Amino acid sequence: MKKVFSAILALTLVLTCLVGCANNAGSGGSVTGSGDSSGSTVAAPAEKITWKVQGYTAAGTLYDTYGKQLADSITEMSGGRLTIEWYAADSIVTVAEGPAAVRDGILDAVFDYTGVWSNVDEAFPLFCSSPGLFADPLDMVGWMYEGGGQDLWQKAMDDFNMNCHTILAGTHDMEDWMWSNKPIVEIDDMRGITTRMMPVMGNILSENGINVAFISGTEIVANMERGVIDAGEYSIPALDQTFGFQDVAKYVARPGFHQPCATQQLAINKDKWNALPDDLKAIVEYACQANVLNMMTNVTSLNVDSLDYFESLGITVTQLSDDAIKTLQEWTDAYYAKHAIEGTLMKEIIDSQNAYIKKIAAYKDTLEMPYPAWAYED
Repeated sequence: MKKVFSAILALTLVLTCLVGCANNAGSGGSVTGSGDSSGSTVAAPAEKITWKVQGYTAAGTLYDTYGKQLADSITEMSGGRLTIEWYAADSIVTVAEGPAAVRDGILDAVFDYTGVWSNVDEAFPLFCSSPGLFADPLDMVGWMYEGGGQDLWQKAMDDFNMNCHTILAGTHDMEDWMWSNKPIVEIDDMRGITTRMMPVMGNILSENGINVAFISGTEIVANMERGVIDAGEYSIPALDQTFGFQDVAKYVARPGFHQPCATQQLAINKDKWNALPDDLKAIVEYACQANVLNMMTNVTSLNVDSLDYFESLGITVTQLSDDAIKTLQEWTDAYYAKHAIEGTLMKEIIDSQNAYIKKIAAYKDTLEMPYPAWAYED
């Protein structure tokens, strides 16, 4: 992981140096010394800026590592001109208070996912993941960069007066569907139990008779251990391992229909963002792009290792049946038909995502090629 990220960082350092050199060349960034008759110039001291940035998972968990890595890369790439002080989840404010803390300037930025922002509008989690869509994280990144997703995300921040500048800062592949102490394969296996589920998908399940509890990610395992909930989900196998799901459940179901992939953001107080010089803005943007690529390439191998580890503990990995997935898709379509109405953010997002998927679907089908038979041999 470090080798890959170092290579990405080296490339982005070259790019940002070019931006910085161009900026300095035309910005009048030097002054003539008043006591120097030779007319030589003396560089003006660079202003040093410090930001407090908080993550959304506990210290030492995988996403805390990715967030701290992003913070350190910004500090390094800027030569210390923009120093990021990194704080794990709940260090300054609770994770749920993060959006308001950035808006009000208590935090300069958060590294999080938009499930945390569901109190702003129920559709915000769709910028992180969309049930049944984007099983290839490249498709989600493509929608963000080329399909208008990033611009729509910023528009939503502005429309809801969140005083935030948002930048895509991470992505990863499919999550686990649910951890439990009984196998979950069919829809009926979820009836009669209480499960933690992320917003949007949780609403979809709830409208169809499944008991759903909305619990902060940092509290899921403890609530499963105490029997407050019977099942729960949070993320990919590698992160779930660092949370300790394997200590409180005997089964983990896949695939993660609710989050076929997911994104992270760096949400920055807009006043702090606007105050940055252009070269530092470029450094932050390039560092976020590098973090997206690093996370996307790193997590697959980690997830395989985690699934192997779970099986070594005697945990059973189950697969949702085709019928279950079909039903979940029908429920999702019906939910959007009911809630994604004209004038809502949900409709804007769903329409934009669907338009991008329709554009690329046939082409992506031409790229499918099975792995060779030897890849499945021991």
